[in-house]
Amino acid sequence: MHSKKAIEIAIKAGKIMLVNGAETYRVEETVKRVAEAGGLSSVNVFVIPTGILLSSEIDGIPATVLERISSEGLDLEAIDRVNRFARLYSSGTMTPDEALEELKILENPPKFSKRARFFFTGLAGGFFVLLSGGNFIEFFLAYWIASFTVWIFDQLTLNFFINNIIGGFIASILGLIGVLAVNRLGGSASLNTVIVGPLMTLVPGVALTNGIRDLISGELLAGSARIMEALFIAVALAFGVGLTLQLSLLLN
Repeated sequence: MHSKKAIEIAIKAGKIMLVNGAETYRVEETVKRVAEAGGLSSVNVFVIPTGILLSSEIDGIPATVLERISSEGLDLEAIDRVNRFARLYSSGTMTPDEALEELKILENPPKFSKRARFFFTGLAGGFFVLLSGGNFIEFFLAYWIASFTVWIFDQLTLNFFINNIIGGFIASILGLIGVLAVNRLGGSASLNTVIVGPLMTLVPGVALTNGIRDLISGELLAGSARIMEALFIAVALAFGVGLTLQLSLLLN
């Protein structure tokens, strides 16, 4: 029973890290360390972005556990909390039951409120416009477009490719509407500049970086998978923007 709890603790710790965007090699190291701290021997861990495979021996009998993972996004604080938990558990100051209770808490980390997320996503989009040489009007448009786009993302339940097509389309179509309105009112705004900010908040920079880090660490399969995911997201965003640009050509 103790060995089964050790496997459960190791798998849960790895799952929390993986669903929150941790690098594959980091998840493998954490799962292996936690499993060995629980008394397991002959531990082998194989992780890809969509699953964790752990093999060990229970009472001299080989045992293998597979956990299917669905990514939920990026939460660096959740990853840091699991890292601290792994160090504490490995030090031997925590019983298996206490570890499972702690992991239940870590499975539901505190989240920023939706208002805070919308506000700071809008600021990120707006400041990307300023970095691109935009003016205050373009900053204001990008702020509201980025905030609204992330709100739409919260409502979507489709696969990641369709979600990002919709995200790219919404960001660009709102940019087009905003720019047309500002220009008609006598202001000055560029569509290219306005849509840069909201799109940058959707670009999968962390996924691409993690993929490269996995490749450097020798995780060729996982690294390639993450890089391909990032590329497909970029293609989906470009497709959504392309639909809007074609629409703007028809309107002209």
